[in-house]
Formats: sequence, structure tokens, C-alpha cells
Amino acid sequence: MKLVYFSYPYTDNPKQRTEEIKNFVQTVLAKHNNIVPLIPHLMFDSLYNYPDGYNNPQILVLELETIKRCDFLVFDPDNVSSGVLWEVAFAKWLGKPVKTFEEVLENGVKG
Repeated sequence: MKLVYFSYPYTDNPKQRTEEIKNFVQTVLAKHNNIVPLIPHLMFDSLYNYPDGYNNPQILVLELETIKRCDFLVFDPDNVSSGVLWEVAFAKWLGKPVKTFEEVLENGVKG
């Protein structure tokens, strides 16, 4: 089992973006059963009760600490935001493998 951080835009439309990433991860899980997904939209909003569109540097600290513990980070290069760019940069800086949505949907995560 691999712990996978799913990075996706959020602030421009929190409710819609959360549904989009949830639906994508459910599609991945239907094809690949070796993934334990971490979706920051669901984790941090439900635990910390941030208002929609909340943007604070403390979230970056939480994201960095979460990415540290993951085996992979996955993102959609055709759908990025400044937050996604930060998360990808964190993962690369930490030496974590970074994969695209397409790669994970087709091949899962290995390694």
C-alpha cells in the first residue's frame, strides 16, 4: 500500500473543487487497490473548520508535514494553482516521486 497525496486547486471554488478531486480519487481507487489517498481538501477543512477560500501560511505547514509522510504526490498539470505549485515543489524538495493524474489513473503507483 502506498500513501498518496492528491494535490488539486481549491481556493477558487472550494465546494466544486472538493467534489472534483473526490470523484477523481474514487475513479483511481476503482482501478487500483494499493493506494491510501490523502486529500487535503477533505482533511484540513473538515478538521479545522476553515471558511471557504481560507488561505493562510499555516496551511502550507500542515501540507508540508503531510507530504513528508507520503510515498507519492499526484497532481494534474493541466489544472494547477499557486497552492498546487507549492505542494509539487515541496514534494520534489523532499525527494518524493511526483506523478500526474493520467499516470496514476493508467498505471497506479509503483515503487
